[in-house]
Parts: sequence; C-alpha cells; structure tokens
Amino acid sequence: MKKLINSLSLSVLLISLAFAGTDGTIRGKVTDIEGSPLPGANIYVPDVGVGAAADMDGNYIILNIPVGEYDVVVQMMGYQKQTMTEVGVVMDQTVWLNFKLPIAAVEGDEVEVLGTKPLVEKGSTSKKVTVSSEAIQSLPIRDLSELYTLQSGVVKVVSRNKSVPDHEERGLEQIHVKGGRSGEIAYMMDGMYLRNPIFGSIGSGTRLNVFAISEFDWQPGGFNAEYGDAQSAVSNWHTSTGGKEIEYHFKFETSQVGALINSALGNDLETNNYDLIRGYDDYNFGIGGPILGIPKLTFWVSGQYTTDQNFSVYEFDNKVYQGPKYFLTEDDLDLELLSQNQKNLVYPWDDVAGFRGFGFNNTWDVFTKLSYKFTNKLRFHAAYWQVGNHRQAFNPRYLYWDQGRNELFRDTYRWNFEVNHSVTQRTFYTLRVSRFIQDQFQGVRWNDNDKDGYPNWFEYRHPAGYKEISDIDNPYVVPYSIGEDGDTIRYTNVDARSGWYHGAEPGLWSWETAEDFDDVNGNGVWDQGESWVDVDGNGVWNGPVLIKPLEERDGSYWLEPEMYEDYEPFFDDKSVDLLWQNAPGYFGTPFNNNNFIPGVPNPYYYMPDFAGVFWDEGRTFGGHDDFYANSRAITDEVRFDITSQISDKWKVRAGIDYKYHKLNFYEVKYPWLGTGSKIQTFAEYWQDTGPDGLILGDEGYIEADAGENNGRWDAGEAFTDANNNGQWDEFREPEEFSAYIQNVFEVPWMVINYGIRVDMVHYNTQVWADTLGQFSPGRPWFYSDLNDNDVWDSGSEQASDIAGLARQKILLMNSDWAYKISPRIGFSHVITDKSTFTFNYGLYYQNPVYQDIYLNTNNLEDPEELFEEGEGAVGNARMNAQRTQSYEAAFNVQVGQNWAYSFGAFVKDMDQLTRYTLERSGVYQYNVASNGDYGSAKGIDLTLEWRSQLFGSQLQYTYSKSKTNSEYAWASISGQYVDAPSQENLAYYDRPHSATYYAYTFLPLPFIGAVQAGVTAFYQSGYPYTPIIFKGKDPAEDSRHPNSKRGPAYRNIDISFSKYLEFMGHDFSLGLGIYNVFDIRNAVDVYALTGKADDPGTYYTNYVGLPGTDPNGAGVYADKSSAYYDRPWRFSTPREINFFVRFDFE
Repeated sequence: MKKLINSLSLSVLLISLAFAGTDGTIRGKVTDIEGSPLPGANIYVPDVGVGAAADMDGNYIILNIPVGEYDVVVQMMGYQKQTMTEVGVVMDQTVWLNFKLPIAAVEGDEVEVLGTKPLVEKGSTSKKVTVSSEAIQSLPIRDLSELYTLQSGVVKVVSRNKSVPDHEERGLEQIHVKGGRSGEIAYMMDGMYLRNPIFGSIGSGTRLNVFAISEFDWQPGGFNAEYGDAQSAVSNWHTSTGGKEIEYHFKFETSQVGALINSALGNDLETNNYDLIRGYDDYNFGIGGPILGIPKLTFWVSGQYTTDQNFSVYEFDNKVYQGPKYFLTEDDLDLELLSQNQKNLVYPWDDVAGFRGFGFNNTWDVFTKLSYKFTNKLRFHAAYWQVGNHRQAFNPRYLYWDQGRNELFRDTYRWNFEVNHSVTQRTFYTLRVSRFIQDQFQGVRWNDNDKDGYPNWFEYRHPAGYKEISDIDNPYVVPYSIGEDGDTIRYTNVDARSGWYHGAEPGLWSWETAEDFDDVNGNGVWDQGESWVDVDGNGVWNGPVLIKPLEERDGSYWLEPEMYEDYEPFFDDKSVDLLWQNAPGYFGTPFNNNNFIPGVPNPYYYMPDFAGVFWDEGRTFGGHDDFYANSRAITDEVRFDITSQISDKWKVRAGIDYKYHKLNFYEVKYPWLGTGSKIQTFAEYWQDTGPDGLILGDEGYIEADAGENNGRWDAGEAFTDANNNGQWDEFREPEEFSAYIQNVFEVPWMVINYGIRVDMVHYNTQVWADTLGQFSPGRPWFYSDLNDNDVWDSGSEQASDIAGLARQKILLMNSDWAYKISPRIGFSHVITDKSTFTFNYGLYYQNPVYQDIYLNTNNLEDPEELFEEGEGAVGNARMNAQRTQSYEAAFNVQVGQNWAYSFGAFVKDMDQLTRYTLERSGVYQYNVASNGDYGSAKGIDLTLEWRSQLFGSQLQYTYSKSKTNSEYAWASISGQYVDAPSQENLAYYDRPHSATYYAYTFLPLPFIGAVQAGVTAFYQSGYPYTPIIFKGKDPAEDSRHPNSKRGPAYRNIDISFSKYLEFMGHDFSLGLGIYNVFDIRNAVDVYALTGKADDPGTYYTNYVGLPGTDPNGAGVYADKSSAYYDRPWRFSTPREINFFVRFDFE
C-alpha cells in the first residue's frame, strides 16, 4: 500500500555546513510514532548505493552523497517502510531528515513522501545561491554567464569609456561583486579552478553548454577555508553524470522566427529588422546513460554550437549619403543630391540608415564524462571539455571598413580525473587531478585583395612610384620605385623588416646568411642570370632562411607583428587622397573649394579647405589593428580532501592543493613602431647574437651567422636561466600550494563553522637586488663585471644604482616562496525553528595576475632597454597577494510555508591591491607593479523568496557603496610622480541600487493548456562619472569632484514561454524567448558634459558643420560631420525575439 503524503508531515531541515567539494550529507533521527528512538533502522539512498543504520539514540549520518536529487528509504522490521522522494542534496550542505515510523498495519505497508527544501537554512552561515538545471533551462537565459548578473550586488561592466582597457579586445568579462575589482572570483568546475592565470578572469572561450550543467552554486562572500585565490565570490559548476537509463536532449534556438515576425509587420530588410541582421542560431544536445556490456559504467556527452553573424548590431540615423561618391566628369554630378548630402552633413561612406552589423561571434563546446562505480564506496570520474571561440568585436575606428580589424581565437581544453573513496561510514576522501589549457590568438588576416601575389600589408608599406602606397585592389598596380634618372622602374619584391619576398612562403625570413648577389634589376631578390658570391662553392645561390612560418587557422594565414601597418595614414580624408593617387590618368587629390567660386559645384565638401580644415573623425580605411597576441596558459592541479565526522557534533575537512602553471605570453601593441612598440613577453632574456655569440664590433667577428638579429632564440645564444632549469624557455613556471583545515561544530541552537588556510606561491624567476643582498624590485643596481665572471666582487668592482659603469651588469636574485595565512569563522544562531541570525568573518587573499608579475621581466638584465620600450612598465615577482577583510551579518526568517526573507549587511576592506608605482633610475622614469591600492565597500542585502509546487520566484536587492583610490592596476600609470597619499573616491563600478527578480511557473491558457513561463527582471543604478565643467571658455574635467555624477539607471525584463507535448515517450516543446521585452535602450556610456548618451552638449555640437564654417556663430571652425555624434553603441541592444524547439527523452 502506498500513500502520497505532503512533506510537511515530516521534519525536513536543510543545513549548510559550508564544506566545499561536490558532495553533501544526509542525517537525522528515526523514531516511532511516540518519539522513542528506533536503533538499528536502515536508512539508504538506492541510486547511490549508500546508507547507514541508526544508533542507540536513533541518529544516523550518511556522508559523501553526490550533488543531485534522490529518494531516501527508511525501514525497520515491524514498522511502516517510508520513502522520501526528491530530496535535494546540495554542495556544502547537510539535509536533515527525521522519520517517524508507525507500526505496519499489514505486511509490506509503505508510504511515499515528497520532500521540500525549507526556505531558511538553519545552518547556513553566509549567503549562497544554488540554481538547479531545471531552473536554468526554464528561465530566459541564453548563456550561463547571465547567471552571475542575475544576482544582486554583481556589476557587469559593458561601458567602453569606464572599463579596464583592452578587456573586450582580449575577450575578457569584467564582473565586480560587492565593490571588489574585476577578476576577484574563483571560477570552478566540479571543485577545480578554471581561471586564466595570465589575465585573472574568464570570458569568451570558457562557455560550458547548458546540458552539461546539473547545478550552479554562487557564494558572494563568507566562503570557508577550502576556497582560496578569491576575494569576492566563488562560482562552481557541477557537471552532469549519466544515469541508469538512457536519456537524450536536443534544443535549437534561432532569431529567424523573430525576423519573420518583424517581416510580417513590414520590416523585411536587414536595415529595419534587428532579428534578421543579427543572425543568431544555437544548437544544444546531450545524451547519457549506461554503457552496454560494462556494468556500473555510465557516460555523458553534451555540446553546444552558437553563431552570431554580427557581434554587435546598432541602429543609426537616417541621414545618409546618396548618389555617386566620386566624380570623374561633370556629367557624374547630381546637383540636387549633392545639395541634399551637404545639408545632411554626411561623408560618402555614411550611406546606410537603420541597423548595421559589425563583427561576429562563433562558439562551440563539447563536454564528456565517464563515471564508474567500482563499489558503493569507491567511485571514479573522468571528464574532458573543449571550447572553441572565434570572434571579431566592434571598434568605432572601423565603422566603415574592417579588413584590418583584429580577430580573436580562444581555445580551451580541460581534462579531469576524480577518485572518491569512503574509507568508513564516517570518513571519506576525494583525489582530483586536472589539466586546464587556454590558448589565445589575436591577429589580422593575410589579405591579397587583387590576387596579384603582393599582400595588402606589402602594398600598404611599399609605394608604387610617386604614390604613397600601391593599390591593394588593382592587380595592375604593384610596388615599384623610380630610378634617379626618372625613367627606370625597379619593382619592389622584398620587405626589409619581415624579410618576406614576393613568391615566398608567408612568414618571417632572415637574409643574414644569404649570399651576396648583383641585383641588376634592383628588385631585391636574386633572379636567374644574376651573378652571386658562391661562399660554399655548391654552385647554387643560398638565399634567405624561413625563421617563422605564419600561423594558419580558419583557412587563412595571419600576420606577424613585423607586417602590421599603422592605420592613422588611412584616416578620413587621407584615405581619399590615397584612393585618388591610384586613379589612372589623374594627378593631385580632390579639393574642397568651400563654395568660394559662385556657381561652381563643391562635390568634395568634406575634404580640407583652404585653411586645411576637414572632417577629422578618426575612421580608418586601411592599415591594421593595434594588437597582436599569442598566449598559452597551462595549469596542472592536484587536489586532495579528506572529510571525517569525528562525533555527532564535530565534523572536520582538511585538504591540500598544488598548481603548476606553464605560461607563454607574447603581446605587441602598435607593432608598426618596431622597437618603439609596447611588447610584453614571458620569454627569458637572451642575446640575439647567433650561435657564435658575437655581434658586430666584438673581437673575432667576421660576418653574420645564421640566427643573428632574427628576433628568435637560437641554440648557442647566451640567455638568462630565470627558472634555473638549464634551458632557455619562452614561458614562465609559477607554482602554488595551499592547505586548509575546516571544522563544523553544531549544537541544537547554533552551528559554528571555523577554519584556517595557508596559501603559498613561488614565481620561479629573478628579481633586481641591491648591494646588501636584499630584493630591490623597484630599482636596478649595476656593477662592473671586470673579470667577466657574472658575479659582483664587492672588494674590487664598483656598484651603483645609476647606469654607465664599465662592463656593466645587473645584480639579480632568485625569487622564493611567499605565503599568507587566512582565518575564517562563521556561525548560525537558531532563534526559532524558522528564523536564524548569521555572522561570518574572513580574511581572503588572491595572487596578482601573472601578467603583472612577469611584465617585461625578460629585460631585467638590460634596464635601459626596458625603460625605453614597453611603456616603461615592469612586473614584480616580490608582490604580495591582494587582501580583502570581510564581515557579514544577516537575519533570515521564513513566514508560513511559502515565503521567506533575509536582511543582511556587509563591510569589506580591501588593500594590497595591485598598482603601478612610478620609480626613477638616473634619467629614466618607469612604473613598477606593487601592492599599493586599496578600497572599501559596505552595503545591505534583502532577499525575498516565494516558492510553491508550481511557482518559484526570488527578489534580491542590494544597496551598497564602493570606493577605491584606483579602479584597476593600470589606472595608476600617470607618468607623474606624486609624493602624497591618494584618496578614496567612488569607483566607476559603484551601483548603489541593484535589484534582480526571477520567476518561473505554469500558466493555464485557453485552448492550449498549461504553458511553462519564466521571467527575469533587472534594475541597477547608473555608473558614476566625473563631470565636465567650464574653466573659462573651454570645458575640463572637474578633478576636485571625481565620479560625483551618475548616469541613467539600467532596466531590463526578459520573458520566455514554452508548451510541452508528450509523444511516443518523448517530451516535445515549442517556445519563445523575448529579451528586452519593452525595447528599452539603456545608456551604457554618457557624455560627461550633459550626462546623456546621445547629446555631447552644445559646446561640441557647434563643431558639426561643413568644414571651415561656423554654423552656429560660436567662433569655431566646424570639423565634424552629422555622423560623428550618431553613436548608437552608447546604448544597449534592442529587443530580441528567439524561437526554440526542444525534445527530451528520459
């Protein structure tokens, strides 16, 4: 006999014991109907195959249960068998199940009870949010990263003006939690770290597909001693595992249905149909279950493929250029259109109204897992995850042309192996091993528009006769020079900087060892019939050597930094000059006559006038982007945790974690500057002499050998072994080690959670030192190595902190281990059965990102070169970990059966944050990474939750204030020496009011029945900015009141609907997701003079007009078109409509 009884008939108490990992605990008491204990009663979880017997007092504990939902069965001879269904086991939490068993009325008497989670978790000592896979798949969420921004107190910065420079270029997200800096989150998967250690964050290329997630945990502070390398929050993705039965899922989501809806409303062009131009398609699949023929072995495979045909879509005004753009004869002129174009103040290339798309974003990932349950006490898991992301972001510089725009590739690979072993019923351990790899490449494609064998970059760099460049679009115009006689043409076939020559394999070539030849035709390469010096007597001309072939990916070659060309010579009117230089039969360039001669048309009204005034807007039509980057971050991690229930009141977990990183990083900014470009590399220092170790001027030097000055290390070249492994490396190898012990002590009226953690790091590199044998990371010391033994002999050799010594070398010391100790404590005081007071305190440390440790340290041996290159910035391997000290307290109350609220407060003090400090050495000024920034945050939290059988919702609200003396590490680089304490001001990521709401339910609708619906809503204060005030007649930042004004608030609502149907054992659903339901265009950037996103202020708009005119009588010369302040990227995206179809079999 089975009965379905409401779960309220049993006492179900969920207590968070704040243990980390991927397991939970079930415990409680078994009594008869009179309350007498039933020793020996059996309690077990069939799906996991674990259980326990009640002790003499009826108490039981079942440890080491994987996260998920289970049935829990209790039985004892002579008593009714009871099964509690749908018991949710959550990471770091204990579920209390107290059973009361009546005497069995008949043999086989059984009762089934539905379990529910209480809204107030009596043992929780801090705020923690757990989102199940069902909720994730019910809410209008397109990407798992949106789960972060569904939490109040979380700020995702999307501003182009108020953000960390180059973060979007590198594909990094900028997320702040409760006033902390970006990058202070520990991102984890199944208890192991995911963060890219070079940049300290995640972003594109770290997307896990929806079907791979079984649960998402988010803890914004108050986390226990197991968690390190995080100051603000911990995020953990629990991945899916195959079950006992085969299941599979598929979902397809697209913007094309939204495009059809818009088309039906009369918007059938890309320029007026947002859903059509964005081109969004998303495919998800998942399959799992047992592997036939191998008992106890299950599998899970899932993947996702997402394409955005346009990375960004913006809506522009309707002022566009009409008619022909260039006029070779007077017959080409349409005076009426010309007049209209002049009136609209538009450039020829501003010829599209409405929606325009920019860039693209394509991401795919696949996740696989094998699980083997050898016994009920011994389990094995092995998983593999791979992600590929290819994107091109938006940059206003490339508003009308993007052939030279960067593209970003981020590829992620992760292997994970886990062993979980229950030694006894009260003790178990987990051993995890993982390898996390993230590759990043950022570059520009090799393009040859006219297919003449001369790539675009080559034709940009080398002129065609008297023209400044060759013509990239005309195969009949190639690079050449004209002889002194004015009559001789010499074709240019070699590029001196890269060494590449016409017809050669794309790559970097070295001509150092090429045999000399008589270049009769002056084209730079040896041609058949030309004589040469046959050095080796082999009768064959020995030419250049390929030292580095170009990267090949996505069907193209990718330029090396030596091939980049500056984009500024192709700005605005200059691009028209270059175009006309290549117009056959024409000389000179178009000229703006400013309507000086009455009756004479002025078709080139946008070009420089007599005074040289023109529309100067910084839009480019040639050259290349300013970034080249190539990096690989490998993290090998080993983690061991052991948990033991020492007594009924005391539980202990202890563990150790070791990480080994192998970091290869090479980045060049403004590559066309050559030695003046900003270069960052983790490679060890070497002397580019070639294998013979000699350069021009050295005794015994005869001629260049292979490898000399080729920009690459060659075997035999001297180098500094910074990590002491006996070989030259292009990578760095930091190590991290941590250990912790965490205790939980519980009595009926209180749970106390306390622990301590130690974090250690060794950067395995070298640091400047002084003459006293102490580290001197901010200032180099030089010595005269007169006997060339690479050691300073203090008695006979001079030393100074000023360069200029004879046979000068640098004092260096090897880095060593550094450590920090952080205590954590929290308690939950039970006021009533449905109310608690919680408090927690913690000290949290996080290592600086390795970019700030190793920046330009490959040149420590040559400080003068270092100071002159790389913007004069250098990393510091003596930096301490950044620190946050946090206090949190809250009241948590459940009202009735369905409502609960929590009201809390927090205070955070942050110090030892990374900054760059201005230092001096002789005539040089430079910036050194150090621990000098600080900040603070405080606020209150309110959470309201309503949950019933068919409805769930949560409202979160945070009021906070975030202050800091500097908002990110690089912000402190000013080029000015300031010998005074800095002050705290509001941070640009300060948002006093932050509210989020989500709900999901089933709605009964006429004719079609029940429909599943979900909604998310978001409100956040606008960002603070420093206002512009007038000092005299010109505006300037109000530096005395930084960030004293605030932009408009941000608001958004998303909804989704889906209808499920059952057919042949499958669940089918059709659905619609509407994002930004009310089509609110939120301001993401504002002008500091007006506080508006679309109005810079009259002072600036006075410059909009025909070049050289003064349209508003303001006493200025106009130099901007009407399009210059048409900047829709300063607003959020329009409404999106996605249709999806899904089927499931379970």
